[in-house]
Formats: sequence, structure tokens, C-alpha cells
Amino acid sequence: MPVLTVAEKDALRVENFIFHAVHHGQPDPTLFDEVPIGDFEAFFVGRVIDTLKGNRFTFEERSTTMAGLRAIDADPSAFVAVSKALATAFHIEDDRFKQGILIVLSLVTNGRRLYSLIKYDYGDRVLGIVERDAVAVLTAVAKPLTENKKALQKSALIELNEAGGELVVIDHSKRSGITDFFRDFLQVARTHSDAEMTTLLTKSLLRTVQAHLEELPEDIATGWRQKLDSIALRRLEFEQDQLFGDMFGEHGSAQIKDTFDENLAAAGLDGQSFRFNREALASAGPQKFRTSEGIEITVPEAAAGTFEKVKDGDDYVITIRTRSVVLK
Repeated sequence: MPVLTVAEKDALRVENFIFHAVHHGQPDPTLFDEVPIGDFEAFFVGRVIDTLKGNRFTFEERSTTMAGLRAIDADPSAFVAVSKALATAFHIEDDRFKQGILIVLSLVTNGRRLYSLIKYDYGDRVLGIVERDAVAVLTAVAKPLTENKKALQKSALIELNEAGGELVVIDHSKRSGITDFFRDFLQVARTHSDAEMTTLLTKSLLRTVQAHLEELPEDIATGWRQKLDSIALRRLEFEQDQLFGDMFGEHGSAQIKDTFDENLAAAGLDGQSFRFNREALASAGPQKFRTSEGIEITVPEAAAGTFEKVKDGDDYVITIRTRSVVLK
């Protein structure tokens, strides 16, 4: 996936830039031959970097969007022609869509080439104020864009590879995934299913709790699975900072937050949003405990009712009800 190091973010530069007017109530988009980026490169690079906080997808083999970007890779002079084809495919005459511009960028950083597609909603009429002999005047639309970053409605950061291409996508119309319209335009599939991401989240939380057992109260240290199930029942969708607050509350120190974020990043979940899969939560696996004396106890979910741990002064009393004990 197009993950960038700090050095790669700092080195990110726009190689090609253009936009076309879309969703403005006309049968066809308004296409331009040139849009000089002028002094606005840093602003648009910032919006590209913002997209890194989105959800992960991969191109389907049949994707025409991927095919267009591959054509640019093979021949950079095809950039404008491909951008017009993308805008034509993206454009639809439908009152449900706000008028705006589809921005197409190619970017380079430390030997890597990336592509970005950004739909900006526009408050006033784009047409008639931006066109001068098929050259769009960016200053005519840049002011409202820079003043309202929430106008960035949809964005995709793309890196092609031998297998196809990987994307990070933000779609504000459906933060936990992607709208049918944007998915069909890109022709992509989610890298991991909701069930797989729910399982990865569970493992990330387990590692976080294990790393901070001495700092956490009993109800979180040993009851975090049940708490996660309760959160999922109430929230339905995973949002990184929201879940951390729900799970750790006043005990969520900066150190625990750092561990949580690092574990999510290692699992590829940082910045992603998805719907909790209750079946994946139910099959999250056994609870595992270790005493200060080094005794390890594994309690399968099916046997959870036979295990009891009660605080008695400074100690714990552990009770396991069973019909037989076998020496292993």
C-alpha cells in the first residue's frame, strides 16, 4: 500500500497536475488542456498526504482507471488525455452529486511514482470563471478550496505494482468504506474484509493490553474482550481514536496510546474505518493469563464459564471447575 515515510512525505513533489469540472448539471464535463499549479503545490501535496489516513483497497484486474494510469506510466505525455478520460468516466448528470472538480495528479518521491485522484465539491459555479482558451485558472477556484478542506469529498492515493495497484481511499460519503459510485469508478476491492480487520483489531488490542498490564485496572486488563464486544454492539463502526477512548477512558495515557497506534499500524489498520464483524469478535480466541509466579493459564471461550478470578487482598484467587485433570 502507498505508505510513506517522513522523508518520503518531505520529498513528495507534483509531477503533473490538472483538473476538470464535473457534476455541474450538464451532459458532459468541462475539460481543460492545462491547469498551471502556480503557488499551490504545497497545498495539494498536503491534501495528498491527508489521504494516507484512509482505507486500503486494491485494483480489480478489469479496472479501466488502473489501465489509464498504466498508460501514463508507460508514456507520461498521455497524462492530459488520460485525465480527460477519467473525468468523463467520473462525470454524471445527477442532482445528488455536488458540482465540483476532479483533480488528477502524478507525484514523485525518492524514486517512487504515485497518482492521486481528488473530487472537490465547489460552492459556486465553476464554469465560466475558470476557462481561458482551454486553460483553467487555478486561482479562480483555489480560495474556497483552501478555506474549506472539508470540500475534499473523495480522494484516492494510488501506487501501481506488478500485481495491479494499491490504494488508500477516503470517501466522506461513507467513511467506513466506499460508496458504490466511487468503487465502481475506481473498480477496486477492500484489501481486507470487515471480519479480517475485526480480528486484526482484536490482536492489536491484546498486544496493547499485554504491554501495559501493570498500568491498567482489572476491568480492562482482563475484561477488554467483553468491553470490546459491548463497544461494537453500541458503535457498529470502528474509528481509531473513538475506540481508544471507549476502551481505556481516563486510563488511556499517552504511552498506551502510542502502543495502540503502533500495533494498529503494524496490522495495517492505522487510519482505517470499518464495520465491526460480530462473528469475528465472538471467535476471537481463548483468554490467556500469566501469574507473577510464571504459571500460564489458557481459557478457551467455550470453557469461560468454568474459570473465575477474584481479588482477595493483594492476591488473586483463581478457581477452575472441571471433571478431570490430565497431566501433560
